[in-house]
Amino acid sequence: MWILTAKTPLGQAFAAILTGICGIVAHHAVRSPIGALLSAIHWRLNRLNNRLDALIQRWLAGTLPAPRARPASGAPRPERSKAPYYPAAPGWLLRLVQPTGQYIMQVELFLARPETRALLAAAPQAGRILRPLCRAMLIPLPDHLRLPARPKPAPKPRPRRVTIRPAPPEPYPPGREIQPYVLAAARAWRKARI
Repeated sequence: MWILTAKTPLGQAFAAILTGICGIVAHHAVRSPIGALLSAIHWRLNRLNNRLDALIQRWLAGTLPAPRARPASGAPRPERSKAPYYPAAPGWLLRLVQPTGQYIMQVELFLARPETRALLAAAPQAGRILRPLCRAMLIPLPDHLRLPARPKPAPKPRPRRVTIRPAPPEPYPPGREIQPYVLAAARAWRKARI
């Protein structure tokens, strides 16, 4: 196991938390039949640390990139590159390595710090780094980390039903009567059905 580092004080606080989580994950990876998955999770946590520290450095230097605009509802999403598979259900890290639960309180305290709130206000991109960690550890999202609700898309118009009705029978021309043999045949057919 290696110790995660960061160049900013806020990043060092986050790195200290992730170092503890990575230590537990690495300890379980040695003895676990899913050691390869746990090693990939260790790599992912390291990457989260590096991304957040780089974002904090840009924030402090005043060179933050503009946040990406959210796509309009109903717009097709761009194709993503195929990344390695990671579990996605809420609390997946706790299910794989239960002792990581001892760091839940530390992550919550990190999210409640005024510096973290200021970072999230200035750089909403940080939410894309912190929300997956909260989901993996089953931490309820604080208000300043939640995404704004997307407007509901307009309901799609239903296709109009077209009913085809048969044309009404043509009336008999005036003065023309129904022949008696036609009436007798219709009565006989009706009696045969009953």
